[in-house]
Amino acid sequence: MNMLHAESNAAAARDLTTLEYVILSFMAIAPQSGYSILNQLENGLYRASASTGSVYPVLKRLEAAGLVHSAIEGEYETRPRKVYTLSRAGKELLDAWLRLAPEMADVVEQYDLMLHKFLIAEHRLSRDEVLTWLDAYERVTRGSLAMRQAIADVSDSVPLSPHLDLINQSLKLEVETRLAWITTAQAQLRHNP
Repeated sequence: MNMLHAESNAAAARDLTTLEYVILSFMAIAPQSGYSILNQLENGLYRASASTGSVYPVLKRLEAAGLVHSAIEGEYETRPRKVYTLSRAGKELLDAWLRLAPEMADVVEQYDLMLHKFLIAEHRLSRDEVLTWLDAYERVTRGSLAMRQAIADVSDSVPLSPHLDLINQSLKLEVETRLAWITTAQAQLRHNP
């Protein structure tokens, strides 16, 4: 067994955190420096509270696991910087994460992460794989909508407090909006090669 394969197995044995996957995903678009990763986490589609104290240790762990490679880049800059790219094992692990079917918690709590995964999938997955992911996202979103409707139906016989009822209405509208976006994305990807 070669060293790269052993290192990627070690990384796969330990599930990566969401932040680690997001950092890998930035590298799917272009090589990244620690600074560019921090900037994307602060200003991008998927926003996370991150500092140099959290990002640089993640980069070191990902490199030690064989998921990324680094190189010093600095020919034309006053201060050299380390730039990270995905390794083959990093690409494989990222692609597997992108293919994971969304779960109920993703619909309820992780909308920005789902949009981020959809964006990165454009660079890593085939259209059919993205459509398969969207179909799974649609199913779980419809399940979430059914759950919201069941809560609304129960509130007809057992009244909820006005605030709880308004919160449920808000959550139902959010899920309906996501479902509308999912069906729009499916239609566009299916009809616009």
